[in-house]
Amino acid sequence: MGIGRNRWALRLLFPVAVGALSYGGALVWQDRAGFQMKTPTELFEKDQEILREEAVPVEGEADGRPDIVLIVLDTVRADHLGMYGYDRQTSPQLDVWSKDARVWEHGQANGAWTLPSHASLFTGLPPREHGAHGTPIGARALASALHPDKPTLAERLQAAGYRTAGIAGNRAFLDSAWGLSRGFESWICEQLPRDPRGLGYSSGDRITALAKSWLGQKDRRPRFLFLNYMDAHSPWMPREGYVREGDPIRRSLLPFRPDWTKYTTKMMAQRVVDPAMLAVWTAAYDASLRYLDAQVGELLQSLPALGVGPEDYVVIVSDHGEYLGEHFLIEHSKDVYEPVLHVPVIMRGPGIPSGRDAALIQLSDIAPRIFEWTGAALENPGEEPFPGHVPTTNFAVSELYWTRWRDLRNPQYGQRFNRVRRAFRSGSQKLILGSDRSEEAYLLSTDPGELVDLDAAPWISELKQRAMAWQAERPEVEFTFPGSSANLDALRSLGYME
Repeated sequence: MGIGRNRWALRLLFPVAVGALSYGGALVWQDRAGFQMKTPTELFEKDQEILREEAVPVEGEADGRPDIVLIVLDTVRADHLGMYGYDRQTSPQLDVWSKDARVWEHGQANGAWTLPSHASLFTGLPPREHGAHGTPIGARALASALHPDKPTLAERLQAAGYRTAGIAGNRAFLDSAWGLSRGFESWICEQLPRDPRGLGYSSGDRITALAKSWLGQKDRRPRFLFLNYMDAHSPWMPREGYVREGDPIRRSLLPFRPDWTKYTTKMMAQRVVDPAMLAVWTAAYDASLRYLDAQVGELLQSLPALGVGPEDYVVIVSDHGEYLGEHFLIEHSKDVYEPVLHVPVIMRGPGIPSGRDAALIQLSDIAPRIFEWTGAALENPGEEPFPGHVPTTNFAVSELYWTRWRDLRNPQYGQRFNRVRRAFRSGSQKLILGSDRSEEAYLLSTDPGELVDLDAAPWISELKQRAMAWQAERPEVEFTFPGSSANLDALRSLGYME
């Protein structure tokens, strides 16, 4: 280990980038109106037809158990939201709603991208144990699916008499091929019509419309609704009305365009970053957050009228964050630093006090909590609802098995990511261990940007021993082949394949 290279340059990077946000002229997007087209009306109509076919309510009197609404804000990093201290307004609706909720300051994702993190959210297990994670080049599939022996929250709630539905914008790794749809009476994702505007996902206004319609159906059973909003995911489409005046957004520098590839390849291969480029990406990402906030805010305001009141539970989290130049990285899935691991965790419901919570919490802690709230019981009283779950106290583990094949195949920087990496955190102490024998250690309380790689702190050896014990106690599960062919178009449009 040792003092991280270029840390002083990195320290200067963000002040320079913030200054560049006001930089005009050549970096101002010529098309100032942004992404103008509204979602075509026929998409909403086709979505509703699918909902009517998928969702079949059961008439009768409600049984009094609480409804659960679980919302995942895909690709949302905590430090770009107002309630986590961000100074550029990106989340006014969520900020207001969270004032009456409990906000965990140190929410941690179990994985660095969609599939492993959602699997942890649903099973209470780390990727090592649920098996849904990336694979090396040459493996039998792009990723391993959720292991069939691992029970999910939806399966547990469905067995307890809940009406279960999942509505997901992520058409790539929430496709039912990956096993995350198990236990959902209705799973509405890959069958949604593709957006003709070139989006690789179903936009947030469609997810909100479907959620409101599903909740509007009368059913005697208590309800569990899972929602996945994708609007913060690349290509960070800046919609009209959500771009701030003067934001330096330039079309050619947005994801998957020619200039984007040139600059991101240089950054990751040569570890050189242009602050002006970072300003463009940050502005586009923040504009996407504003749009996402508006769509989720509309749903949250509608919940009381749809029968989700103070006696029910609402949980809002992210599955992972996003790199915007930190550690010479862009997007997600490439490593286990805080920009992708620090995620919002916000809850409202009976018995949950509002305010801030400084305790560590992981996505794998959510399913056991929800199951407990419902008062559901298992058929076998001695059985654990989520076997193997260990509640997070002061020890959190996040894992990354390689990264997307598109990056692994890149001849200029692919070798950098050809490894398995795990982050072990105890309080503010963080240790990263890699299958390539890489080791890094950071003290997040004084170094939140992970700029100073420590090598002599007395706590490092103790945390390393704890990390080794954690791995030894948890055998890795076997590879699980996806249940059907994955949505290749969605995978390409979201940057997971060439």
